[in-house]
Amino acid sequence: MRRKRTILLLLILMPCLEAAAQTGRLDVTTFVVLGEGLAAGMADFTLKETYQTRSFPALLAQQMKTAFPQPLIQPPGIGNAVGFSELPAAIPGKQQTTVRKGFPPGLFIFNLSVPGFRVSDAIRARPARPLVQSDNPRQTMINMTLGYPALLLDKTVPLWTQLEYAQQMRPTMVLIELGYYDVLDAAVRGNASLLPDVAAFRSDYAQILNELKGTFADIIVTTIPDPFDTAYFTSPAAATRLLGAPESVLVRLYNLRSGDLFTVPGIMAVGSQIQKRSILPLAAGEVLDQQTADQIRARVRALNSEINTLAQQNGAVVFDLNALFARFKSQGITIGNRPLSADYQGGIYSLNGYYPGMTGHAVIANELIGFLNRTFGSSFPLVDPAAALAEDPAVRAAPQRGKKYELEEWQQIFPQLLNPTEGEAQ
Repeated sequence: MRRKRTILLLLILMPCLEAAAQTGRLDVTTFVVLGEGLAAGMADFTLKETYQTRSFPALLAQQMKTAFPQPLIQPPGIGNAVGFSELPAAIPGKQQTTVRKGFPPGLFIFNLSVPGFRVSDAIRARPARPLVQSDNPRQTMINMTLGYPALLLDKTVPLWTQLEYAQQMRPTMVLIELGYYDVLDAAVRGNASLLPDVAAFRSDYAQILNELKGTFADIIVTTIPDPFDTAYFTSPAAATRLLGAPESVLVRLYNLRSGDLFTVPGIMAVGSQIQKRSILPLAAGEVLDQQTADQIRARVRALNSEINTLAQQNGAVVFDLNALFARFKSQGITIGNRPLSADYQGGIYSLNGYYPGMTGHAVIANELIGFLNRTFGSSFPLVDPAAALAEDPAVRAAPQRGKKYELEEWQQIFPQLLNPTEGEAQ
């Protein structure tokens, strides 16, 4: 009888044992992700299935050959992208039926990432009734990801925070991509006062790591990318490619100071004004000054220092996502014979400017796979980035400049340029 029980137990455990054997000591049986919009696969201006299934965690799970249920959202998606007009939660939207793909839905998901989540939200934010709250799109996003289908069931069913949900899944491997939205929100709004306090950030992040350590899972954490390495921010010199106007003309027309950066809405506003030949002062959120940018960069460095220290204290390993985004900025990437850049509409980033498109996610996945293979002695195969590029809407031809005007012609269009002292950089 004992022998029969032993054989039965081995048959039940065989798939798990095989997975563990394939990956060295890294057990990928239950792969759970805590993150914000980047790990969720948000791109352009909403969260939708088109990009979710091609997010870097989904690609990683695919290459590790492990199950990875996600809260897939039917196009055109839900949610809002920070820095752009916020719309109420209108669910179901056009072309949507159940909103969440698949009905009835599966009971659990492993990609717990929620766009707009800060580190503190992973501990404190939880689903709340009713399921759809038109005046609260953020809560609706939480409900449609972490709270579905729990909110449709009996009221005694628990509604978990992101951290509680991860613990309940009994993960064998955890990836934490948190902290990016904490700094992205401040950068996009041009308001350094929105940055997280370092001590509070440390306390919350330590709690996440400490509680997940109790699951005995292998924990991988990512550093926080610098928002100024993304396509959302453009220098006047780089804006020439998009606007056709020389840097000196842009500086004088908009009285720009050294180090000022256009945002994506700013680029759109300037392009419209030049086309209409009507120059107006840029609004808040359309240009960012160097002092604010420097404050945010410094806080990113401080928070990443905390992540590295806490990871070491809690036995987690660190994947340097910050360095990868910096490399995107400085070097771009080349897929086959196609060079892509981190400039706006340069091919790496989607239309929002700060979350990558499909090709960018494929490259992140490959970098992460290489990191896991080196760290854990695994041998996961790489993603084919050329396949991602072939279907990636973010890989668009660079915007074509209109007619290239000489300075004298710009002076005829905008007489204020005739005065060499008017609008000079300070």
